[in-house]
Amino acid sequence: MPIDDRNEGRSEANSESAPLNQVKNPPIGVKWRSSTWYITLVVAAGTTTDALTYNIVVPVLPYRLEALGYSNISSLTSWLFFSYSMGIFLATFPVAYFFHKYPYRRVPLIVGVLLLEVSLVLFMAIRPYWVMVVTRFMQGACSTVVWTVGFALICENVEEKNMGRQIGFAVSGVSIGTTIAPPIGGALYQHLGWYSPFIFCIIVLFFDLVGRILVIEQKDLPLYGIERGAPTINEISQREPDSDPQASPAKDLIPLGPISGAATTSATASNIHEEKSPPSKALSPWGVLKVLAKQPRGVTGICVSFAIGILLGALDPTLTLRIETVWNKDSAFVGLVYLAATAPTFICAPITGHLADKYGSQWVMAPCLFFVLPWLPLLLLTNSLAGFIVYFAIANTMGSCAFGPVGLELAMAARGAEGISEIHQFAAMNLAFSISTAIGSIVAGQMYDHLKYGWGATMWFCFGFTAVSSIVPFCLGGSPTLLQIVLRRHRANKIKEDRVPAEGSVATEHA
Repeated sequence: MPIDDRNEGRSEANSESAPLNQVKNPPIGVKWRSSTWYITLVVAAGTTTDALTYNIVVPVLPYRLEALGYSNISSLTSWLFFSYSMGIFLATFPVAYFFHKYPYRRVPLIVGVLLLEVSLVLFMAIRPYWVMVVTRFMQGACSTVVWTVGFALICENVEEKNMGRQIGFAVSGVSIGTTIAPPIGGALYQHLGWYSPFIFCIIVLFFDLVGRILVIEQKDLPLYGIERGAPTINEISQREPDSDPQASPAKDLIPLGPISGAATTSATASNIHEEKSPPSKALSPWGVLKVLAKQPRGVTGICVSFAIGILLGALDPTLTLRIETVWNKDSAFVGLVYLAATAPTFICAPITGHLADKYGSQWVMAPCLFFVLPWLPLLLLTNSLAGFIVYFAIANTMGSCAFGPVGLELAMAARGAEGISEIHQFAAMNLAFSISTAIGSIVAGQMYDHLKYGWGATMWFCFGFTAVSSIVPFCLGGSPTLLQIVLRRHRANKIKEDRVPAEGSVATEHA
C-alpha cells in the first residue's frame, strides 16, 4: 500500500510552488485516511495505548518490587510514577515549541510510539531500580507527543462546531486504557509472570503504529487534486483579527474526489491561496506561559487538569497497597477493582464533549469537579469492600466528566491569543498534568509510608485540593462563566423585585 512519506512540514509550501497541473496520484484509501473520524480514532488509540502502558504496572509494581527485595514499597513506587511525570514535564516545552514552529504531525507520532516500545522492553528486561526510573522517564517523554502533537492534529482537521465531540472521543481513550490495563496487567502477571504485561503492550503498540502511519492530513489533500472540507478551528483562529468568522457561512463539506479540468484546477489554486495565513509572532516558551496566564479559559483547563492529576497521582501508588492491607487481595483482584471503577468512564468523555459543544464547558467542569468531593472521605471506611469500590467508581467517573471538556476549553482559548496555537494549549495541559501527578504521587507515597494514618491523610489532601480547584472553573470557565450567569440572574431578579413595589405604589396613587 503506498504511504505518503514526504516531508510533512513543507507539504503546503510544495503544493504552492509545484505546478498545479502536476497533481500527484492519490494514495489508496485517501478518503478514509484523511477523514475526521479516522484521525480522531488514531489519536484516541494513542491515548488508549498511553494510558495502557502507564496503568498496566499499577497493580503489579508493588509486588514486583517486593519480589526484588526492596522495602518502603509505596515510596519507591511513587518515585517511579514521579519519573514518568518528569519525562512529560521536561519534554513538553521542547516538543510544543519545535512542532509549533515546524508543523510536523505524522512523523513525531510515529517516532513516539517506536521509542515507547523501546522503553517498555528496557523496563521489563532490566532489574536495577535506577534503570526502571530512567525507562519510566522515557515513557513519559513519549506520552508528551500524543497529548500535544496528537490533539493539535485533531484541531487542525476538525470543524469547530464538532471540536468538543471529537476531542471527547479522543480523550475517552484514556478511560479505555485505564479500565483495561489493571485487570489485564494483574491477570497476566499472576499467571504468566513479569514479562507478559509488557509483551501485551508491545503487540498493541504495533497496531497503533500502523494506524499512525496511514494518517493523511487534510491540508495535504490539494497535493492530490482533492478539495478540502469546511474550515477548521485552526484556520478560523488564524484569520485577521477584524474578520468575523460568523459573517459568512462555512463551506459545505465537499465529497472527496479527484479534481479535473481548468476550472477545477483554478478552484484548487484559489483554495490553496485561501488557506494561506499571515505569519504569527513567534514566542519563546516563557512568552507562551505569560500569554496563557492571561487567558481565563486556558487557565481553567490547566487548573482542572492539575486537579485531576493530583487525584490520579495520589491514588496510583497507594490504592493497591490499601486494598492489600485492609482486605488482603492480590494483584488480579486489584485489577478487577480498577475495571469496575473505571468502566463507567468509557462513555463519559464523548457525552461531556457533546454537552460542552451544545451548552458550554462551564456547565460540565465545575459541577462534576464539585461532585468528586463527597466520595473521597467515604474511601476511609473499611466496613465494606463493595462500598469502597462504589465510592471509588463514582469519584473516578465525576473526575473523568470534569476532565472531558478540558480539550475544548483549551482549543477555544487558543483562538483568542496571538502567537498561541492548540499545540501550546495542550502542551500546557500536559505540563500541568505531569506536575500534578508528580506532586500527588510523591506526597501520597511519603504520607502513606511514614504517617500512622497515611491513607486518611492522602484522602483529605485530595479533598482539600479538589475543593479549592473547583472554584476556578466556576469563576473562569466558559463564556459566559457560571459566576457571570449567577450574577446576571441575581441582578435581573433584584431589578424585577424593585419594579413590583414601584408599580404597586403608582397604582395606589392613581386609585
